[in-house]
Amino acid sequence: MVIESITTRTGDHMSGSENQEEYGTAQLNHRGRLTIPKALRDDLNLEDGTEFRVVREGGDIRLVRELPDLETVTRDEEWGSEAFRDAGDSTFGGR
Repeated sequence: MVIESITTRTGDHMSGSENQEEYGTAQLNHRGRLTIPKALRDDLNLEDGTEFRVVREGGDIRLVRELPDLETVTRDEEWGSEAFRDAGDSTFGGR
């Protein structure tokens, strides 16, 4: 299982991670809802209905998204030259 997390700090400082990026601010509304900034949602491909586990670490809140396990596809014979013909940029990144 692959786990991806978003950490929200409740204090004044964020520390520790070199991969840290700031996406602005978010405000909790009267119903307890927090909107994740659009740029971050786009960067992480978060869609409507994405679920997170909410984890408290001291004064910090982490939103943890569990990604689905990857599946391996096999078959009884060797793959032919046409097997990946239409795979496109999403598989090979435009190479």
